[in-house]
Amino acid sequence: KINFDALLKCSHITPSTQQHLKKVYASFALCMFVAAAGAYVHVVTHFLQAGLLSALGSLGLMIWLMTTPHSHETEQKRLGLLAGFAFLTGVGLGPALELCIAINPSILPTAFMGTAMIFTCFTLSALYARRRSYLFLGGVLMSAMSLMLLSSLGNLFFGSIWLFQANLYVGLVV
Repeated sequence: KINFDALLKCSHITPSTQQHLKKVYASFALCMFVAAAGAYVHVVTHFLQAGLLSALGSLGLMIWLMTTPHSHETEQKRLGLLAGFAFLTGVGLGPALELCIAINPSILPTAFMGTAMIFTCFTLSALYARRRSYLFLGGVLMSAMSLMLLSSLGNLFFGSIWLFQANLYVGLVV
């Protein structure tokens, strides 16, 4: 059964929950960077271009991770399996990334920086929020403020009235 009342509970977050959130977001960050390394290996070095084998390997690692019981003794093994899954997933994304590079090479760094920025905003809100209500709002608000900052800086070069007005109204909503 799913307890939907727990989603809307606005009580304080216990220190053990914050420690758990810290571990979860650290695992996500590790996966993001390891997947980026896997994509780099495929696209730049052309060392590992497995295609179907990388997809099957990542599926096998995911199943192995799911069947490994969680305990203090298996924690490092599970983290290694997760990193292996992320690496092979990054390798598997290689052909799609090569297509993006062929269309417009600036797509990749823009997408990576946007993902890293939003991820950082959600991570900081999860680590520093003392109340659950702030946990719900913190990541969204920090992401919106970061987007507004980047669009303001970009508008210094573009000089677009539309972008200025959009930034103004988004700021009003935030």
